[in-house]
Amino acid sequence: MAHGTAHGRFTQLIDAALAAGTLTAIATGGALLGLGWREGEAGRVFRLAGRGLLERFGVASSAAPLTSVALGYLHHLVIATSWGVILALVVLPWRGVTRVTVAVLAAAGYGMLALWVLPSTLRIGYAVTGTMSGVVAIGAAVAVALLGSVWVAIGERHD
Repeated sequence: MAHGTAHGRFTQLIDAALAAGTLTAIATGGALLGLGWREGEAGRVFRLAGRGLLERFGVASSAAPLTSVALGYLHHLVIATSWGVILALVVLPWRGVTRVTVAVLAAAGYGMLALWVLPSTLRIGYAVTGTMSGVVAIGAAVAVALLGSVWVAIGERHD
């Protein structure tokens, strides 16, 4: 019975982490659209990310403008969801004010990694989070998503 309970808690943690990953992709996607909109084209960030990825593979991005947007968006979905799951696994085991503090610190930690350590392919927003203004916008969205995932986890337990 104790094994089943531990397995159930682990399953709940993974479910909540996947929900947090989804929230992270949504929240940061909105932030990236806003950053692009500020530059005059809402999908700009996704287009630039896709172009960078295509060029890494030796494909001329100017030959496939719509492909670059789609590839950039797919990159965003995979990377943002992955970061959301990883950070949620750090945040969700905590309770109360400590959880809020850990969520904010985890988002700030991601921002520092994005600025100084991570290659562009592992960053949310590809190269956008290579600047302080991009990191602040994405870090705030990550923090909101992680804090929102707290409510998702609570809702799952009280069904």
